[in-house]
Amino acid sequence: MDQKKFDTCEEPLFLKVRSRDTVLVGESEICKVLSFTGGSRDPDAPSLFQVANVDTGEIKHVHAAEVKEIVSTYEEEIHKRQQQQ
Repeated sequence: MDQKKFDTCEEPLFLKVRSRDTVLVGESEICKVLSFTGGSRDPDAPSLFQVANVDTGEIKHVHAAEVKEIVSTYEEEIHKRQQQQ
């Protein structure tokens, strides 16, 4: 096995998700991440996210594999708000 292949690979998307980020769940559901739960093998790696649907307000848990994209990070949202003031 070529070690370089593993060194240059990006980390999975779900490892980049943080609380307060806005994410795409499934095909068309935009949610705000409220919290996450680590797995039993690696407590620091999130396996479940508690999210709030931005359209309906529904709060639920979703598996990390259901998160398809980070729409906006919390830091980006704060930066946009500061520029508007």
